[in-house]
Amino acid sequence: MKVSVILAFAMLPGLLVAARAQSEGSPQRSSQLAHAYRGTFVCEKLPASLDILHVPADLVIRGDQVQFARPMLNPRGTRVVGSELGFGSVDARGAIRIASNWSFNGIGVRGAYEGTLTPGGWTLAGTQTWQRPDGPPRSRACQIALVPAGT
Repeated sequence: MKVSVILAFAMLPGLLVAARAQSEGSPQRSSQLAHAYRGTFVCEKLPASLDILHVPADLVIRGDQVQFARPMLNPRGTRVVGSELGFGSVDARGAIRIASNWSFNGIGVRGAYEGTLTPGGWTLAGTQTWQRPDGPPRSRACQIALVPAGT
């Protein structure tokens, strides 16, 4: 089993130590947003999986750069096999775009997520596209609900 991008999910809390929670409000400049968000990542069920995907998610903002991570599970949802890591940017209004690419057991996967964060959090929406070497691509919709991480 090969996972091209892997990060121990247990290491993510260390990335979030400097997080600051701020009060809710309208979209604001990225420098006014909390530095870290935590939440839930939910995706539609894949044909090979037992149920929808429902896992924790973390997002860190450093300047105008964004890093996202969530645990990747085996098809049965019983074991963590790695982490999906997404990288992107946030503009002055809080609009975020994140992309991820990884491979798992010969299947190439691309993720694309976007939305607008506020100091109180928000929801990002996107899709994952799975490409097997011997078949057509399959896509599923995903949502990431986030709130500022506590200090």
